[in-house]
Amino acid sequence: MAIKTDMLRYFVEVAEVGNLASAAKVLQRSPAAISMMLKHLEEELGAPLFETDRKNQLTALGEYTLEVAKKELNHFEGSISSIMHFAESGEGKVHIAVIPAAAANLMPHVVNALHDENSNILVEIEDLNNESVIANVSAEAVDIGIVNDLKISGKPNFKHAKILTDRIGLLCARDSELGRKEKLYWSDVANTQMITHFLCKMIDEPAVRKAISTSRLRIACAISIQSFVRSGEYISPLPELGAKSLPSDLVFRIPEGNAYWRNIYLVWNDYRKPTPATIRFCNILQRVIADMGMAPTEKEGDEFPTENGNGK
Repeated sequence: MAIKTDMLRYFVEVAEVGNLASAAKVLQRSPAAISMMLKHLEEELGAPLFETDRKNQLTALGEYTLEVAKKELNHFEGSISSIMHFAESGEGKVHIAVIPAAAANLMPHVVNALHDENSNILVEIEDLNNESVIANVSAEAVDIGIVNDLKISGKPNFKHAKILTDRIGLLCARDSELGRKEKLYWSDVANTQMITHFLCKMIDEPAVRKAISTSRLRIACAISIQSFVRSGEYISPLPELGAKSLPSDLVFRIPEGNAYWRNIYLVWNDYRKPTPATIRFCNILQRVIADMGMAPTEKEGDEFPTENGNGK
C-alpha cells in the first residue's frame, strides 16, 4: 500500500490535537478507522510515529513527518485550488507578492482592468517587504513579484524586468512651512527632521545628507510615515507612485534642481510556468503603468513571460 494523502492528513490532525478521539471529531471518522490508517502509515515507513499508543508524543520520525506532511498538504490544497480556478476562468489564477506602495497604488488599477477582461480570474496578493518578495519568487511560492530594490540572486532562473520609473520627491504636511512654500529646493531640508528609509540613499544632495545625519527616526511602513509627517514635525522622501492616494492633509513636493528616480521591477522564476492569467496580468500591468506616464524610457533586464514560459 502506497502512502496516500489521507494518511498524511489523518496523521497531522492526530499529531496536532494529541489524541485519537479529538481528531476523530474533526475528521468525522471513527477513532478505530483513524487508528488503522495510522497503523498503515507506520507500516509503510517501517518505524513508529508516536512514542506510545496514546498518540500524545511524537518520535523523531514523527516530528519530521509532521513538518513535511503539513507542507505537502498545503501544496496539495493549493494545487487543487489552482486547478479548480483554471477550470472556472479558463486561464488559471495569479498569485503575486508585491511591495506595499505598489499594492496600494498600482494593483487596484491592474486588477480592475484584469477583471474587466475576465471576471473569473482569481488574484491573490501578498503585501510583503522587498526581501520577502524576492524570497517567495526564488522559492516558486508565487507567480510573480514586484520590488523596488532589486537584488539579483545570481540564479539563472531568477528573472527581472524594469517596469516603472518615478520621480523621488518629499512628503510634507500640507500646512507645514515646506508644504506651503511656493518653490521648494533640496537645500530647504538641511535642518528638518527627516524620516529615513531606503530612498534616502538615492538622493545625492548635501542638505539631504545633513538631515539624514541628524535624523533619529527610521520607518519603513508607508502608513506610519504618513502619520508622523501629518504632525508637521517631520518630512520624508517619497516616490511619485506613493503620492497617488495621499490624504488631503499631506502633499507631495518635487524640489527644484536635480531630479532623482526610483525603479520598480517585475521578478519571476523561470522554473515556474506562467498561467495564461499571469501572462494577461503582466500585459495589463504594462499598459496601466504606461497610462500613468511611468513606463521606463529604456528596457532593463529580461522579457516578460509568454505562453511557453520563455521571453518574447
